[in-house]
Amino acid sequence: MASALLVESNLVDALAVTSALTECGLRVTVADSFAIAKDRLNAQPPEVLVTAVKLAEYNGLHLVLRAKSQRPDIAALVLSDAQDVVLQAEAEALDATFMVKPIDAKELTAAVFRTISAAKSFNRAAEPIRAPFERRTASRRVADTPTLHERRMKERRREVTELLRFAATRPRR
Repeated sequence: MASALLVESNLVDALAVTSALTECGLRVTVADSFAIAKDRLNAQPPEVLVTAVKLAEYNGLHLVLRAKSQRPDIAALVLSDAQDVVLQAEAEALDATFMVKPIDAKELTAAVFRTISAAKSFNRAAEPIRAPFERRTASRRVADTPTLHERRMKERRREVTELLRFAATRPRR
């Protein structure tokens, strides 16, 4: 039986998600804070990580990043109270499934199976996943990975440069 770690501080949501995960055939362990989840990840990494975005001073993406750095093939789902395109993009950058609460049990089950199958097809030889938003302490450099915003701006600069070159080569009337 595969194991799942559910990190949710809201008891009602935790009970609903736990019952859906149990119906999927997963052995569920629940943590209500980032610190407890971090300890459980270190002790015994699960096959599936389901985490809420709001975790006091941290967010669920920090936990996904930590889990993926230890075990790149872990299946991760991030649950949010509201639709947020930035959080969704960051979750997708970490190969995590982003879902907005309230979540139907069937929808959650389908997402869990999709995420598990995607994680199983993960190439272990690939470069480890690093979050684009990761910042390091003063003793270490800032992550070299460009953020989503930086990648988009670079693409826009390239497009504008191409347009200017094209406009310069066109004969004037």
